[in-house]
Amino acid sequence: MNEKIEREMQILHADINEYGVDEKLAASDRLNAACGKHDLPQLVELIKSSKNDFWVRELLSQPICELGGTEYLVELFEALNMNSKEGHDNDIFCHHLIEVTCVDPIGCRIKLNELLASGLCG
Repeated sequence: MNEKIEREMQILHADINEYGVDEKLAASDRLNAACGKHDLPQLVELIKSSKNDFWVRELLSQPICELGGTEYLVELFEALNMNSKEGHDNDIFCHHLIEVTCVDPIGCRIKLNELLASGLCG
């Protein structure tokens, strides 16, 4: 388990009165800098956490999209759906997903077709 990620997540999960927006954004930047592909399982578990609000899920979408790409589309769509159900616009989250399609359009098409065929989305 990456302790740097854990430390930054404490800030992201903290009340906004304890850490302000700028401090949370800085924590997200440090988290992104500390992550590698080997941290993807931890990041995916974190994006599923009930401690998250919509913003934390949006912030976590960046390293998962950048490092995991199409491999984690199911988990990303689940988090995106949760944000939508809570009434949020997902602008940052959607931006990161669009980047995945730009970086790997063929892989994305293959993964989406697999998901449609499996009935997991659609």
